[in-house]
Formats: sequence, C-alpha cells, structure tokens
Amino acid sequence: MEESTEKEIKLTPRGGFLLHMLVGAVIGIGGILPGVSGGVMAVSLGLYKPMIDAIAGFFKAPRKNFFFLLPVGLGAALGFFLGAVALSGLMERWETQVMWLFLGLVAGGVPSFIREANERGFKKRYLLATLLGAALASLMLLLKDGDVKVENVASLSPLMAVIAGAIVSVGTVIPGISTSFILMYMGWYKAMMDAFADAEVVTVIFLGIGAAGCFLATVKAARWLFDRFHGWAYYAVLGFLIVSGALIFPGFSGGWQTAVGLLLAAAGFAGAFVMGKLSV
Repeated sequence: MEESTEKEIKLTPRGGFLLHMLVGAVIGIGGILPGVSGGVMAVSLGLYKPMIDAIAGFFKAPRKNFFFLLPVGLGAALGFFLGAVALSGLMERWETQVMWLFLGLVAGGVPSFIREANERGFKKRYLLATLLGAALASLMLLLKDGDVKVENVASLSPLMAVIAGAIVSVGTVIPGISTSFILMYMGWYKAMMDAFADAEVVTVIFLGIGAAGCFLATVKAARWLFDRFHGWAYYAVLGFLIVSGALIFPGFSGGWQTAVGLLLAAAGFAGAFVMGKLSV
C-alpha cells in the first residue's frame, strides 16, 4: 500500500475558462460516443485526477473547487447533449473519421498521463496492474464483437432512465468503460439518444438523477484508490486506456478515407497533447 499524501490539491487552471469548457465538451462527447468513455478523455486531457479531487474534496475549498469545476461541467453537459442530438447523423456519414479523431485524442494524452502516474516513482510491479486493467477492459471487446442480438426498447421508463444515467456516470468516472456499448447491449442506447434529440424532459431529468447519485459514490471510491494506491491505480487505468484505443480503432480502409483519418488522428493527438499541458 502506498502512503497517501495530504498536500493541497493544485487546481489553478492555466488555460482559463474557455479551455476548460472545451476540455469538458470533449469529455461529454466521449461519454456518449460508442467505443469511447468520458473517463478516458478526462485522463487523456489531463483533468481526471484534478476533477476527482475537486469533487470528492469539494467542501475543503468550495470556492476554488467550484470555479475549477464550473467550466468543465458546463462543457461536459453541452458536449453530452450536442453529441446525443447530432451523433446519429454524424456517425452515419463520417463514423470512421470521428473514430480516428478520438483515437488521436486518446493517444495524445498518454505522455502526460505516464508522467503523472510516475509522480511518486515507478515500480516494475505496476505493469501487472496495467495487464489487469487491460484484461478487464477487454471484456468490452467481447461485448462489442459478441453475436448476441438485442431488441431496442422504444422508450425508457423512469426506472430505466435512472439506471441508464447511473451506467453513464460510471463510464465517466472509471476510464476505459464504454457505457455506450453496455447500453447498446441492453437495448437502451437508442432510446436514450432519442430522449435527448426529442427533448423528452422527464426522461432526461431521471437520467440526470441516476447519473448524479451514482457519480458521487463512484468518485469517492476512485479518489480513495488514487490516494492510497497511486501507482497501481494509474497503471491499471493505463491498461484501460490501451484497450480503449483498440475499441475505437477504425482499421485501414485505404484511399482518401484512411488519409483523412490519419490527418484527423494527428490533429487529435496534437490537440490532446497541448490541452493536457495547458489544462492543469
């Protein structure tokens, strides 16, 4: 077990309100995009641990934490909503290109993530945590490639909406878990997307209730793990991160589509690399 540090959380953003809102929007879109998770995007953009610390320890420095979380939260809500509204058409026309872009975003955050993982030193046994994280995340590959066919529900009941919101919040807190695949497997994904696109206010409210309730509990657990088992937790997340790249890898189709995809991946890599350095 690693010794927990009680040093003050450093949350002063160097990038400013708009940058943090932009990062939040990417996290929100990642939460709704199949194959991606909001947690992975938060890790890649350098905001995962600061966000967890700010939420779990909110009342230790409420003003400071509020102004740190405000732009991220606004951006995440906006990204999630706009992603839900626009996703069907966007993915239908440019699914491969979108996946290339997000693959670049995930990869671009790996260097800064590894530096943060090694903040308290590196031990070779942490690589075992990477293997374990990769193995757990690989369950999503089995889910993605499974032959089980499910029937999509027409709409979400209040209870279903609360459960769906809770599932989404878990994917936001735990990197590498694509809640979109889970909801697709349950047959609830399309109904959730339609609830946003058709402005079904009651359903959206119940989604929010489920997300908020589960989010707080999951954040507390995540912060405890990162404080007490810093290296182990980070390298387990690295395993999730690596497999997430496999989940969203679109393959090489050849021709102009692959060329455009590689350019978008490079742009995503550069953007994540820069945002990761500026955002914290």
